[in-house]
Amino acid sequence: MKSLENSYSRRNFLKTGMGALGGLAGSFLAGSAWAQAMRMTTPRQTLGPFFPDEGDAVHEIRENLDFRLPISEANDNDLTHIKGHKGTAEGQVIHLEGQVLFRWQGEAKPQPGAVIILWNAAASGRYNHRGDREATRFKHPETGQWVERTHDEHFQYWGRCITDDDGRYSFKTVVPGFYPVDIENGWYRPPHLHFMVTAPGIPQLVTQLYFKGEAVPNNELIQKLNARDLILRDSALTREQQENLIVEYRRSESNPDVLTGNYDFMLSF
Repeated sequence: MKSLENSYSRRNFLKTGMGALGGLAGSFLAGSAWAQAMRMTTPRQTLGPFFPDEGDAVHEIRENLDFRLPISEANDNDLTHIKGHKGTAEGQVIHLEGQVLFRWQGEAKPQPGAVIILWNAAASGRYNHRGDREATRFKHPETGQWVERTHDEHFQYWGRCITDDDGRYSFKTVVPGFYPVDIENGWYRPPHLHFMVTAPGIPQLVTQLYFKGEAVPNNELIQKLNARDLILRDSALTREQQENLIVEYRRSESNPDVLTGNYDFMLSF
């Protein structure tokens, strides 16, 4: 295996647009529930290098054959299955739902018709992107076992949802795997979901959401990676803003094989 000879260029790419980065964070506060209750404006995070643009995918996935739509908007909100294909994605299935809200004159107003694009790595930690070529095999930071970052032919990798009249959205996907950015310095990106939220007349939001919860596989390791992640722990964000981006998942009462989480995207000028 190559020893991440390009890790620092990738590291800089991932950090583009983040602002200055401070030291590593310590222990967590109470979590995102407090921030959500206070209706905090959703913090921005870097787009990252793996947004699904035309020609970027290793395996092109386009469920909607209307080519007037960009490929990033051509798939539905269920990333665990590709229409017309047999099989389902590997990994822990999650269901994330909530609202898109807009802060106006001290009130949070639902945003119907907002377009949300979600993209994330497969359970192996691999993106369906030609730029994701580094460290396709690496040693687990705790067990020392080799981790294979393989493509999942049944995973959709990105999808779109348009909010309803109440500003509500939902996505079905899997918990993505973690992957190394800078092994020498112990930086592994924790499992995370990328979002782009677009609503008429409101600045576009690009952000990332992270995981916690006893039901989440490898939660103890994930919390260690969350605490050390230089993107989540961007020093330009307050601790409350950082915690706002971490979503707690629990087992679904109707289907214990699925984890459910809730997050409201709060937009503002």
